[in-house]
Amino acid sequence: MSRKVIKISIALILFAGLLGSSINRTQAYPAFLRQAAKYGAKNCLFCHKNAEGGEGWNERGQWLIAEKERRKAESIDPAWLSEYKEPEKAEKPEKKEGDKP
Repeated sequence: MSRKVIKISIALILFAGLLGSSINRTQAYPAFLRQAAKYGAKNCLFCHKNAEGGEGWNERGQWLIAEKERRKAESIDPAWLSEYKEPEKAEKPEKKEGDKP
């Protein structure tokens, strides 16, 4: 084989590896999203701070991580979301007569 064919073959193998790893990353947890949909999830923002998922979790995501540790589980189970309680939002104080808007 010529050097040119070897170089092209190596480049194609590297490209295929990069392509394969990026596809795997973007579709890493579609099963989680399908299971979490039962509890209102429409996208990764249900538990993550970023639309793409990955690191950075909102309160629900942090709760799931804490549950994993509490249960000494190997991985997070989206079914635990059935036990999640939304934090109560602070109530706005009632306006009194003469208060500015």
